[in-house]
Amino acid sequence: MTSTPQLSVVMPTYGRADVVDRCLRALTRQTLAPESFEVIVADDGSPDHTCAITEKWAKQARDAGGADIVYSCAPNAGANAARNRGLSVSRAPIVLLINDDSIPAPTMLERHLMTHRMYEAEEYAVLGRVTVDPELPPSRLAALHLDRAFNAIGGRRELDWRWFFTCNVSVKKSLVIRAGSFEERMRYHEDLELAERLSHLGLRVIYNPDALAYHYHFLSEAEFLGIARREARALAVWAHKAPRLRPVLAEFGFEPALAIPAKLKNRARALLFNPATNGMWSMAARNCPTAIGPLALKIYLQIYQSEKRRWLLSLLNEERDK
Repeated sequence: MTSTPQLSVVMPTYGRADVVDRCLRALTRQTLAPESFEVIVADDGSPDHTCAITEKWAKQARDAGGADIVYSCAPNAGANAARNRGLSVSRAPIVLLINDDSIPAPTMLERHLMTHRMYEAEEYAVLGRVTVDPELPPSRLAALHLDRAFNAIGGRRELDWRWFFTCNVSVKKSLVIRAGSFEERMRYHEDLELAERLSHLGLRVIYNPDALAYHYHFLSEAEFLGIARREARALAVWAHKAPRLRPVLAEFGFEPALAIPAKLKNRARALLFNPATNGMWSMAARNCPTAIGPLALKIYLQIYQSEKRRWLLSLLNEERDK
């Protein structure tokens, strides 16, 4: 396609060629007219065959008169560096930010663009829903990662900056550029760090659950608990970058900024959930009968918070001792 698209889909990726293959297949089967959008695969230096997969779909799209699929690759520097590179080559006034494992339902792009036509002002962004891909094997932990957050939205239509999730969110490119784009030192909560800056430019998030994507990522216990370390490091970087936000970061578990009652509760929880006991709790959660599955999720959440606090305090102590 040679016409200027209305929507640019920017997808960072690293080392997940098979998932990229699945995502690009879904993006070529959208109900939105192909001349209305482009897809930018921002490869963060993948060591696998991501380039070949992308070029395969780009050729098929060209031969069939489909949407442009653009491949952009640079040495590994993190997802935010890839997102910023994708933004820099995007041509549309609206950018849809997704992950490589956010598999779009056929009408997802059409729903995003339709909502933006209803909310044309620069400050409006559109959040679509993400839920566990039904093709994945069952996992108790899957619901904790994304579905838990989206279920908390309920019936609300307009949300604040805390709901700007780059797994499925579209925003006017000009607003992101005005805010300074993505902070490349952030490796978790990178979307919310940008969203907080966007909020000072008037960001308003409209939720359209019909703009649906499926999360194609089986979440193991080790990976789920590993996210705690990434979140802890992100909170430390965020607090160092913007000390004024420490009270806001308390909402995300930034321990030094918590009110005294919350700190006391954490100390009490630490008597039960700590490095010496978390292995036992993990075993208990794994062996919970299906009938009391919600109890297992509560246990996992407590282990997660315990690990996040431990890593965060360790990082802050290292920073203080420098």
